[in-house]
Amino acid sequence: MTRSGRSSDGSADENTYLAEAASLISKKWYPVIIRVLLDAGSLGFNDLQTRLEPISAKVLTDALDELQETDLVERRVISESPLRVEYSLTSRGEELQATIQSLADWGERHLAEDAGPPTVLVADDDRRLAEMHTEWLERDYDVRVAYDGDETVKILDGDVDLVVLDRRMPGLSGDELVEWIRRNNLDCRIVVLTSQDPDTDIVDLEFDEYLTKPTDKSKILDVVDTVLDRREHGALVREYLALRSKQALLKTELGYEDRDENEEYRRLVTRIEELETEIDEVPESVLRPIVTEDAS
Repeated sequence: MTRSGRSSDGSADENTYLAEAASLISKKWYPVIIRVLLDAGSLGFNDLQTRLEPISAKVLTDALDELQETDLVERRVISESPLRVEYSLTSRGEELQATIQSLADWGERHLAEDAGPPTVLVADDDRRLAEMHTEWLERDYDVRVAYDGDETVKILDGDVDLVVLDRRMPGLSGDELVEWIRRNNLDCRIVVLTSQDPDTDIVDLEFDEYLTKPTDKSKILDVVDTVLDRREHGALVREYLALRSKQALLKTELGYEDRDENEEYRRLVTRIEELETEIDEVPESVLRPIVTEDAS
């Protein structure tokens, strides 16, 4: 081995580099801290600790010190009196995004296999519909139910795999709940089930599928099952499938001229085209429901 880290035949010793790279993020909280800072950009100590509960202040302090030493995290003083600091990733730390996401996706696929059936939360202020949808779903899923937005927040935690959500509810609306879920980094899928016809305001709403009431048992079960199956794919594929669903919805709501002139719709199409260049391959099996919807 030469001092450059290459073997005598000139090839890189990839095993050595792999071991050294893994050691930088091998401790329990390091990948999670990096993941949170990737999502948030920068955070103060208290905000970071809140998002990482139940981590202790000492463990977080020690972890941040070591991540700074390895040049993955940087500490910036915002004000001297009172002292306020923020933590963010260095450019070196930001390059770990694909690696951290791959670890998270792998863990979701393989470490939760024995955790029992997925948990589905039905949130709808129409009690009759909420209870009927719960009855349809509870044969295959562990189902929770909430009848308004505030109650939904109280029972929505990291164990929930998917939310079936009405847009119009007292307290927090369905749209506000979608934003709350994404803002709090809850990794659950979202199916919107509502009587409100879709419009271009859905472009920035981060859901996976959209159903319009009334619907039937087979449709709900099919959509819930399809969206849960998407968890085995990476974040880019899930985003792509969600955007394709929105595109199919808006094609039925907007005429050709309206689509061409609508800024939100053009932005949606642009993002879909960007993802198509970034994703190697989308399995035909997960595209089939969307292609069918387009054709209708």
